[in-house]
Amino acid sequence: MHLIILLMLFFSLPINAKVTASVDQHNIKFTQNLQLKISSDNAAGKTPNLTGLKQKFKVIGSSKISRPYIRNGQRKFNTIWFYILKPKISGKLTIPAISINGEKTKVINLWVSQGQKKKRSPTKRTTVKKLPNTHNIIIKASLNKTQLYPNEILIYELSINTPENFTTKLRVIPPFVPNAIILPLTEASFEKGKIRGKNRNIRRQSFAIFTSQVAIHQIEPAQVSFKSSPSDQEALKTRLKANNLHFEIIPKANQTSLGYWLPSQSVQLMQQWKIPNTLRQGDVIHRTLTLKATGLDADSLPLMSTLTHQDIGVSLEEVTVENRFENGQIIAFRSETVAMTFNTIGTISIEPIDIHWWNTQLNQARVATIEAQSFTVIGKIEPIISPQTANSADNTLEKTLEDLPKIIPRDTTSANKLLSDEQLNGLIVLLFILLVATTAGWLTSLRKKR
Repeated sequence: MHLIILLMLFFSLPINAKVTASVDQHNIKFTQNLQLKISSDNAAGKTPNLTGLKQKFKVIGSSKISRPYIRNGQRKFNTIWFYILKPKISGKLTIPAISINGEKTKVINLWVSQGQKKKRSPTKRTTVKKLPNTHNIIIKASLNKTQLYPNEILIYELSINTPENFTTKLRVIPPFVPNAIILPLTEASFEKGKIRGKNRNIRRQSFAIFTSQVAIHQIEPAQVSFKSSPSDQEALKTRLKANNLHFEIIPKANQTSLGYWLPSQSVQLMQQWKIPNTLRQGDVIHRTLTLKATGLDADSLPLMSTLTHQDIGVSLEEVTVENRFENGQIIAFRSETVAMTFNTIGTISIEPIDIHWWNTQLNQARVATIEAQSFTVIGKIEPIISPQTANSADNTLEKTLEDLPKIIPRDTTSANKLLSDEQLNGLIVLLFILLVATTAGWLTSLRKKR
């Protein structure tokens, strides 16, 4: 009986599907794009089969993310594909089951309308809450470019245009791109404007987007939410979206084996250290290298210091990585401080440091360099000893070593003393007699002189 219950519980448990598919919305207009997300825990290098999908949809963009995770002590990978789809026809459409490595997703049903307003049947007026006049609020997004290199900065500019008398507090939700880093580039700024002679308030804000995946990426637009009545706690919330945008990440302009790729408007490599006039063996000096790049995320900056040298001991003591925002630009900084210990004597050379980068303004390869440097290292300072002093010191040491057995007894315990008590008393009496005789002789000689 217990076995039957256990079996029933086992088969009644939900089984996690290894392949899933979902869309960001199920009702769209014919002119809108659709984002399809496919996830697999067992892709094994395979890609989704989109043959059936392409009959009714056009794939205009895609990206892929692979994330490792641990399950039951085993390392596995979850692979996610994002596809930007554009419907070819309107009406009720179906995204068929998509196969990946022998496993299939579920069918997804959609409704694609022509974008025409449907005629409303007369109904009773039963409005509970009145929404604000949202058509008078204009939200617009723009990009500084639509084609760029991996890790190059993409600037997403958002503007919110509201009537002058619109005082409701707005909440801005930043844009989203899968597998991308999105940072606020500027604080919100406000200005006045006019549309058709009416005064307007314009709110502007910029975001920096960084991604390295070569593909066409669809941006999930920024959103603005607010309440229809700020004073009413039960007021309905309104959420408006900016226009849809997409961009393309193209392959790197040149392929290198450096392990990093730096597309930037400007890159500077600097160093700071204090070198003594005389450098001796065993001396330690500190060197600080700083890399500054405009329009890059600081996490993409590479290691600059060489940590191995046959004549110098090098240890990395401090690393600082940060992004700074100056005049609407993001500037990446990386600073490294190393301690250098000179172990050998002679002329020691330090190789140059080269940081390769791609100038996005000139579309050319560039190198930021710190030239090679050489140092002359002399020996340590030894104490100066003359020959006479050395001979005297040697003789004194030998004499001391010879006299040690006579002065220091082999056994210093209380049982065996160097002199007995009787011998010690006799020695004291003898010294006293010698003192008295010497004093008497000195007094006698003094009287004769007088």
